[in-house]
Amino acid sequence: MARPFSALLFGFLFAGSIAGVSAASGLRVMTFNVMCIICGHSDEIGPLSERMAGIADTINRHDPDLVSLQELLTGAQARDLRRLLHGDYQMVYADGPFFGFADPTLLVRTSRFRVHRTGGFWLGPNSPGFTLGWVLALPRRVQWAELEDRTTGLRFTFAGTHFDARRKNSNPSAELVVKTLLPTDAPLVFAGDTNLPPGTRGFDALAASFRDTFTEVAEHPYVANGPTLNSDGCALDPAFVFPDCRIDHVLLSPGAPWRTRSWSVDVFKYTRGFTSDHRAVVVDLE
Repeated sequence: MARPFSALLFGFLFAGSIAGVSAASGLRVMTFNVMCIICGHSDEIGPLSERMAGIADTINRHDPDLVSLQELLTGAQARDLRRLLHGDYQMVYADGPFFGFADPTLLVRTSRFRVHRTGGFWLGPNSPGFTLGWVLALPRRVQWAELEDRTTGLRFTFAGTHFDARRKNSNPSAELVVKTLLPTDAPLVFAGDTNLPPGTRGFDALAASFRDTFTEVAEHPYVANGPTLNSDGCALDPAFVFPDCRIDHVLLSPGAPWRTRSWSVDVFKYTRGFTSDHRAVVVDLE
């Protein structure tokens, strides 16, 4: 039987791969859907240009090593955000010859990691080629980067995504991700907005194949600058209940050499309230 695309893509032999398991060091990962320039709720919390400072502040306060961003649509928007960030990040997104498609965008701390290779695949029946989903939708994509820890030599893959909200696209997207990325010889961190809460077919497919960092710790605190509601950890709908509403996930390949130390949700409010219709999820690995 032919090896799956995942084995061809991530099955490279890397120096220290066995020793690297014991050489893993602490890692802070964030996933954050920043709400695009044409998306809803802009009348409530403002246009993207006004929210950029709050988005950057959210990232800067947590100072993550790796970030998976969703709903930056263009390379220009990604670069505008980069100028506001304190960290020394390399941005990784689909940068084509005519335009950059920045949903998702990966941020990689370059003082800590070398970026060896980058790539991605589109989510739909023509994957890895360009596609508009199983039912017509905006293009959706997985973006990945092969990284090396400059201190320990550990090599691993960081991948991010943003699934379509419709189940006819998000459920098969999850199944395609499992088929494409797993199994893998290299440790894998997968983070993004899946639009799949627990109990959906797609989430069950992900949870059966990846380690869900949420379930590996008992507490899931809010990081807040004022009073909070249970629904603050969800999208902008007070009827939602946390954590049943969670669709932003940080997942690990089964053999990844980290354990989850903490899992938290940033619910800071700014002048007009939340800076996005999603909350940033922050996961500390060790």
